[in-house]
Amino acid sequence: MALTFGTFNLMQRRDPARTGETIYGELVEQVRLAESLGFSKAWIAEHHFNNYSLCPSPLVMCSHLAAATKTIRIGTAVLVLPLYEPARVLQEIAMVDSLSHGRLELGVGSGYQPYEFDRFHAKLEGAMEMTAEILDIIEKGLTQESFSHHGKHYDIPETRIAVKPVQKPMPPMWVAGMMNNKDIKRRVATKGYIPFLAAALSPTAKLLPIRQAYDDAYREAGTDPMTQPMGLMRYFHLTDDKKEAMEAAERCRYSTRISLALRLNYAKMNGLVVEDTPFKDEPPVEEMMPNMIIGDAHACAQRIIEDVEAMRATHIALYSQPGDLPHNRVMKSLEKFAAECVPLVSKELGKRGVKVSFGPQSQRAAAAE
Repeated sequence: MALTFGTFNLMQRRDPARTGETIYGELVEQVRLAESLGFSKAWIAEHHFNNYSLCPSPLVMCSHLAAATKTIRIGTAVLVLPLYEPARVLQEIAMVDSLSHGRLELGVGSGYQPYEFDRFHAKLEGAMEMTAEILDIIEKGLTQESFSHHGKHYDIPETRIAVKPVQKPMPPMWVAGMMNNKDIKRRVATKGYIPFLAAALSPTAKLLPIRQAYDDAYREAGTDPMTQPMGLMRYFHLTDDKKEAMEAAERCRYSTRISLALRLNYAKMNGLVVEDTPFKDEPPVEEMMPNMIIGDAHACAQRIIEDVEAMRATHIALYSQPGDLPHNRVMKSLEKFAAECVPLVSKELGKRGVKVSFGPQSQRAAAAE
């Protein structure tokens, strides 16, 4: 199974003076560059009501990116399903897959930020249960001529949707988090859903129990786990300048600080800005750097190889603008990754029998499949 790369796009705003228009424009430029270099996917996050992310609607952004690109696949990472009306979101999924000519990758999750849920009059308690029920609705709505649903949280009478997805039976499904949920593990093991994990500032080895749990689920379903895909999201910046590398690592720490404050519900808000507050037992940034794909081409290649060996990752999404890293440096980093890092990774993993699929030719081949 080949290894592919994508970009992960959170659209943070660390500098309050930067506008949404500017940040969205930078994203389009970055995704167009990623497409021209040979990245296989561009992932779009979803968050609400503060500067942690300026993207409240991944499907809207995916639609915009579909019009701005030709070959790169566009993914949601992730749709926070309990915040949606399922009858609407399943139609929008089909619409975006049609607008992108079958390039949509559908990443889903149950959410983790109380601050967001409170403002949608939703509850985190039971979010995974709601997510599983919405997935039932999405599966039925996208694959059946007509459907109905009568569940604990949602009741939909006999219904038809006017537009079906281009991809049959439906776009590829990715799931983030929720690995303790039996229903999600069942879908991964039996329906081809793809796990999407994130190491953040921790060593990738901390994710091994999750990898092993999914392996067990595959075996229980009679499937060889060695043949199954898995995605990783990783903090990333490629630079030969040690000072720039350290600054990028600090921006990754900033991003994690905000994420943890929102997850654990201790965030202090200054208007739209989440205050930059150290988390409990936070190590120095120098100690965090080895856990991120940051540094020169050789350092980044080595960490990618370690990820593939430890986790059997088949797709790595590089979070290329952590902490609102300056746009020009993001563009340079992506270019250096393609020119300097990918050949090193390809050569070394090739010795281990792992093919790296990267480049416009690989994109075209994937699109034709």
